[in-house]
Parts: sequence; C-alpha cells; structure tokens
Amino acid sequence: MAGQKEDKSKTKSSKGGMMGLVSKILGTGAVVLGALFFAAMFDVAHLGLLHTFASSAIVLVPLYAVFALAALFLSPKASADVEELQAQIASLSEFQSKATSQILKLQNLIDGFSGQDVETLKAKNQELQEQLDAIHQAEREKMDGEVDSLRQRNIELEEQIKKWAFETVGKTMGGEQSAEAA
Repeated sequence: MAGQKEDKSKTKSSKGGMMGLVSKILGTGAVVLGALFFAAMFDVAHLGLLHTFASSAIVLVPLYAVFALAALFLSPKASADVEELQAQIASLSEFQSKATSQILKLQNLIDGFSGQDVETLKAKNQELQEQLDAIHQAEREKMDGEVDSLRQRNIELEEQIKKWAFETVGKTMGGEQSAEAA
C-alpha cells in the first residue's frame, strides 16, 4: 500500500519536475537575453553590443518573447504541487505520530528502569546510613568506656600519689622527730 503511494507521487513529481525544469530553462534564457538587451542598450563596458545585436535583433526580440511566455505558461500546475504537498504533509504527520509514540514508549521504559533503580538506591543508601550510624555509636561507646576507665585509673593513681605523699611526709616527719629526740 505504501509502495503504491510512493509510485503515484513519483510519477506526479517526475511530470511536474520535467515541466518545471523546462520552464526554468526557458525562464533563464529569457533573463539572459533581457540582460544582453539591457547591456547593449546602455553600452555597458563599451563592448559595442548595440552594433553587434542590431542585425540579429529581429530574431532575438521574438525569441525573448517566446522564452518568457513559454516559461510562464509551461510552469507546473499549482494543483499538482498542492496535492503533492498535502501527501507529503500527511506522510510527515504519520511519521511524526509514529516517532512520538516510539519516543513515549522509550521514555516510559527508561522511567521504569530509573524508577526501580532510584528506589533500590534509596533503600541501599538507607541501609548503609544505618550501618554507619551503628558503627559511629559503637565507636562512641568504646571511646566513652576508654575515657571512663582512664578517669578511674587517674583517680586510683591520684589516690596512690596522695597515699605515697602522706606516707613519705609521715616517715619524714617521724624520722625527723626521732632524729631530734636523739
């Protein structure tokens, strides 16, 4: 079905294309002849074109008129162009709708994948955060335990130092009294 549509559009465009090409060639010939007439009339660049074309003007002027009129009347019909444009617009609209539906399907698929991934990553992130919090809490408790044991050891050492100081002072005082008594 699509192959038949393409064949019809190719035959229409080839007919319009050939007529359009002939029309363009004739129009170009008319423009070139008109430019030569203009250059000859004003003797552009002092080429002496007026004298060159004077003898052949009897042929060139009607040729110019034929080319200009033929280009005007042999141009492709606007209705063929309109039909071809409508067919192209319809095919472009169909292509656009197909492309849009494919893009939406792909976007939904990607959203589905990324949505699952996002949820999985959030759950994994939460789990890792809980593990990190547990490690930090364990480290704080360990540090608190070490600080408490060091404070306790510090208190014990202070008591030992005080005891030793009292004993030393007591011995020194007791040794001085015995040395004075003697």
